[in-house]
Amino acid sequence: MNPKYLILLFTALVGGALSLYIMDQESKTEFETDSHNGHDHESTVQVANRGETRVTLKPGYDQIGRLQGKVPKGWKREKPTSSMRIAQFQIPGENGNGEMVVFSGIGGSVDANLKRWYGQFKSESGRSISETAETIHTQVNGMDVTFSFVRGTYLKSSRGMGGTSTEYPKYALMTAIVIALDGPYYFKGTGPETILDSEKEIFIGFIKSIYQL
Repeated sequence: MNPKYLILLFTALVGGALSLYIMDQESKTEFETDSHNGHDHESTVQVANRGETRVTLKPGYDQIGRLQGKVPKGWKREKPTSSMRIAQFQIPGENGNGEMVVFSGIGGSVDANLKRWYGQFKSESGRSISETAETIHTQVNGMDVTFSFVRGTYLKSSRGMGGTSTEYPKYALMTAIVIALDGPYYFKGTGPETILDSEKEIFIGFIKSIYQL
């Protein structure tokens, strides 16, 4: 046979064999891809962790929603008494206890929520609560934070909005609204003004320790 034809035949056979090999490898790849559909490794890990990624807290820090902070010494974490609260702390004092509660996912602007909280207090100075409130705007670890501090008579409702109120004179309000990536967090502390006055700088330090997870 003419050597030229032999070379052409050999080339055709090699080319055909190579094409069959490539098609076979592509088929295997498609099969492997299909067989993994619905069984992605990352998804399996997420399901195993109930949709949450592994959380690593700083030493001495507590998790509060998707935040972590260094809770002041002496504050006692309690089981929230309402489903609206994501965290709750007792602030012990010699003349009664204060309370710090944390909310997230509630509507309204920063100013609207502060105005609502101011409405839970009655002035003891003759001036309106909003006039006497001390408000500080700052940033903490990349998050906008609004602090507010108020003194007056606390009108604590027994049944939420519209319920009967019990008056607690010489009480105080200390709050911080933290704008995190997953939404605002509302820290609201109430208690006798003697307790909250002594805890004011401690509270500010607590908020300044907060990081996002």
